[in-house]
Amino acid sequence: MKPKENKKTHKQPPPSAKYQTAKVSKKANYIYYLLLFIILVISLIAYLPVFHNEFVNWDDNQYILDNPFLSQFNLKEIFSRFEMGNYHPLTMLLYTIEYDFFSVSPVGYHVISLFIHLLIVILVYRVVFSLSNKAEVALIAALLFGIHPLHVESVAWASEQKDLLYTFFFLASYLCYMKYLKAFNRMFYFYCLLLFLLSLFSKAMAASLPVLLVLTDYFKSRKINSSALLEKIPFFALSLVFGIIAVKAQHSTGSVQDPGFHPFYERIAFACYGFITYIIQLFLPLHLSALYPYPVSSGESIPPWYYVYVLLFILLFIAVIYSMRYTKKIVFGTGFFAITVFLVLQLLPVGNAIMADRYSYIPSIGIFYLAGEGFYSLWHSNKTLGLYRFSLLFLLAVATIFFSFKTYARCGVWKNGMTLWNDVISQNRDIPLAYNNRGALLKDENRFNEALDDYNNAIKLKRDYASAYVNRANLFRDQNKFDLALADYNKAIELQPNDAETYNNRGILMMNAMKYEDALSDYNKSLQLQPNFVKAYNNLGLLYIMQNKFTEALTYCNKAIELKSDFGEAYYNRARIKYNLGDKNQACIDLQHALKLKVPHAKETYNQLCH
Repeated sequence: MKPKENKKTHKQPPPSAKYQTAKVSKKANYIYYLLLFIILVISLIAYLPVFHNEFVNWDDNQYILDNPFLSQFNLKEIFSRFEMGNYHPLTMLLYTIEYDFFSVSPVGYHVISLFIHLLIVILVYRVVFSLSNKAEVALIAALLFGIHPLHVESVAWASEQKDLLYTFFFLASYLCYMKYLKAFNRMFYFYCLLLFLLSLFSKAMAASLPVLLVLTDYFKSRKINSSALLEKIPFFALSLVFGIIAVKAQHSTGSVQDPGFHPFYERIAFACYGFITYIIQLFLPLHLSALYPYPVSSGESIPPWYYVYVLLFILLFIAVIYSMRYTKKIVFGTGFFAITVFLVLQLLPVGNAIMADRYSYIPSIGIFYLAGEGFYSLWHSNKTLGLYRFSLLFLLAVATIFFSFKTYARCGVWKNGMTLWNDVISQNRDIPLAYNNRGALLKDENRFNEALDDYNNAIKLKRDYASAYVNRANLFRDQNKFDLALADYNKAIELQPNDAETYNNRGILMMNAMKYEDALSDYNKSLQLQPNFVKAYNNLGLLYIMQNKFTEALTYCNKAIELKSDFGEAYYNRARIKYNLGDKNQACIDLQHALKLKVPHAKETYNQLCH
């Protein structure tokens, strides 16, 4: 009889008992929501500097400032094209809406980013409460998530709204799944699936959700049988489809490295390094950077100490498995972290960075959940005394102040491109991208010698850096150093023969040198490679203006304005065309547009022609 009794003791309770949430008095509820509101205020204060931040010359140009598609509301175009090696149409739809309201004013984008982050803090509270049934645990997790400096990159960088958007839908989907588990209401299952799809449309990293759902079944003591697995099939199918699309999108820009760039055993070491370092930075966020480069170039042996992280990972894995004898919480928290960070551990190397702060945004929730559980356990331990609890509160207060100040300061690093690249270079002087991008800003400030030094440094560090050759060529072109500029343009085209921007820039050089046939050839090649390249159309218009071929020039300027309705230079050039064709009224209207868009010399020309 005893075996039968044992079986009964291990029977799963009915859903209503299994997933019953803790009952909280109304008064306690008010207190918890008041504390959550205070957490939101603290998070808002920590991020206040973003309201004064500008765009940075790292993806913001391509996503927002120079993106001709944002001035058009074309859903078919949005959902059928890759953007900078990514497929995230919902993110691009958000940018299109924002552009309609804010144009190129950065403050609007930063306000929206911070607003979404605060909504996510609320979702973190709801998710962790659903997992733990303890409001105190949820409040600790929400607080740490809201103010952690590792999250500044996702919030303060306009180009990372995709991180925020996919996280919002990811957590909303996950919360619906938790509600589904309470009573197996199919409505919440379909909400979960729909929100998951929206998350995938925002960023492909959402593909990790189905595995997290299986882990949650285990954590909530749900029997993982064929029925539980079958209901995950639509989720895994969507993940597979969007995963394939994501790889194709990355290949379209050459972002995916040759797997032989670093041998597999080195990539294992890099993955373990990233995994352990993310966890360390969640507890002690020091020496943060916008870029964490690989330690060596292809073909070189990595430093031996990287393999220490493999040992640390193995020891952590053993400790987590051992903890299963006592609790599921540690397995779940570290599993949440591992599942959501796995895709960005560079086992399939993408880009030129070994890790990135933004990759910790969702994964951090698993670690913060454990921090909340740890705090709760210590607070309610049998050894609890007044001084003991005071020490815990003091430690929490110190962590809150430290993280908040670090976040506030880190927002200042992202104030503009110059502050960002100065910070990167101050921490690592061997990153060519930082020198190249800072050089572009120095050139815009007419600090030509300093810009040249940065471009030279970038090329010295990376001999095949096509973008640095282009930027240095642009500098030489503006200084009327034709031969030096041409040599750099030719080198860039040799390195990247399918880059439309380089042909367009070389066309400007040829046009300025009055080599009109060569300029025409370069502009046409640029449009062949990128049919909707607005700058090339405008430059073709300018080329024909210089040859007094105003009818041909009008066609290209019209096309540029059609593609980008707020392209000030195209309005200015079209005004010159209209005036020469005898249409002074229309010329003045175009000059008024150019004035509003702050085109240089537009005011002077308007005063000459229209008064």
